[in-house]
Amino acid sequence: MTTLYTIGYGGRHPQDFVTLLTQANIGLVCDVRAEPRRAYRGIYTFNPEKGSGPLPRLLAQVGIAYDWFPELGNPDRQDPEIRAFQQLMIQEAESRLQRLRACVQVMRACLLCAEQDAQRCHRRIITAYLTAYGYSVQHL
Repeated sequence: MTTLYTIGYGGRHPQDFVTLLTQANIGLVCDVRAEPRRAYRGIYTFNPEKGSGPLPRLLAQVGIAYDWFPELGNPDRQDPEIRAFQQLMIQEAESRLQRLRACVQVMRACLLCAEQDAQRCHRRIITAYLTAYGYSVQHL
């Protein structure tokens, strides 16, 4: 069984964040934020237009790859029930998860979002589908 990890950077010092990832032997961080340009702390940003940012550089320092998965971003951050994202996944889960599932087969991967509590984040919806596909999930 393939294990997928998740992490929320909110409230975490960058060194603590990196330590959690390295202790879990993560090889790839899969950013599932819709807007990676914005982050409470600037270190957790990524600019898709430039293809760079502080977050990929921070991860590269410890040998962890970074990839942004805009297809798995929550389109409505103001929706506490995450209804819009749930609806998207009901309609398009197979296609939206295709690239992620391919990556997880090659590397030990971890989903990234801002919310530290996975149960309050759209990561719980993503991982529910992956669990149904036979993956196990561990929240860091």
